[in-house]
Amino acid sequence: MKKLFILLLLAVSATANATRVADNDTLTILKPQKVRIITGDSIQKIKVYGRENDSQYRYENTIQLVDSNYISSVDINKDRWDLSVSVGRSDAKGKFHNEISSHFGLGLTLTKGSEGFEHNSFGDSWEIFWTIAQWDHYTPTYKNWYSVGFGIDWRNYRLDGRQYFMKQSDGFVTVEDYPAGYEPSLSRIKIFSLNVPLLWGHKVNKNFQFSIGPVFNFNTYASIKNRYRDADGKGHKDVYKHIHQKPLTIDLMAIVKVMNFQFYGKFSPMDCLNSNYADGANFSSMSFGVYF
Repeated sequence: MKKLFILLLLAVSATANATRVADNDTLTILKPQKVRIITGDSIQKIKVYGRENDSQYRYENTIQLVDSNYISSVDINKDRWDLSVSVGRSDAKGKFHNEISSHFGLGLTLTKGSEGFEHNSFGDSWEIFWTIAQWDHYTPTYKNWYSVGFGIDWRNYRLDGRQYFMKQSDGFVTVEDYPAGYEPSLSRIKIFSLNVPLLWGHKVNKNFQFSIGPVFNFNTYASIKNRYRDADGKGHKDVYKHIHQKPLTIDLMAIVKVMNFQFYGKFSPMDCLNSNYADGANFSSMSFGVYF
């Protein structure tokens, strides 16, 4: 009975020191000084050095990966500032050659239009896109990779000066001049797309890498919005939908990473509107900005 009592006290003491929750077999170590996670092809080790009020504390746990078809991990990648999920089996160095990642882009747009359409408002025309899921496959050297993704994109093209977009009764989109005495506030075309990027990437060194490739845009929605005041000072807002955007356009996109900062640029040589319904209002675009 005495021996049983001593063993019980030791068990309680060990539980208090390690803060173990027996129901879930969970170990909580407060304020560790250093944590090392070593992952190999079939084994993973977790080592903890020090804890709150005990610099001599050591904890080590080994996980044997037996008959496992894959290993997966989820982390916020501090080196690239993106959300990535590593999938598949790691190599001998503990690196994964397949990832699923998600990315955001925010930039400004420029347009190149036909004669009479020359006043793109650069500072007010923008693009926001979100690559919801992107599969990245890295080569054995980890210096090259191939990517395919799926995402959504909003592009906004604004006019400055005294011009505005107009959808005529026959469906044609034109660029018109405001009448004398009218005060323009806003005239823009917005295009929403589902896009599929196909990229090839290369790592030059630890501080510089780039990727390049086409982006296929399936343009599912577009509209015109105009805001202005007439000669009597009365405010107006006109919205036109079904402006005959091209159903498919292709961009050439490049992404450059310098240190921990990433930038992108897109060039689309294709017109944004269907030529059969654009009368002097057609344009191609390019954009550039930051990439996360």
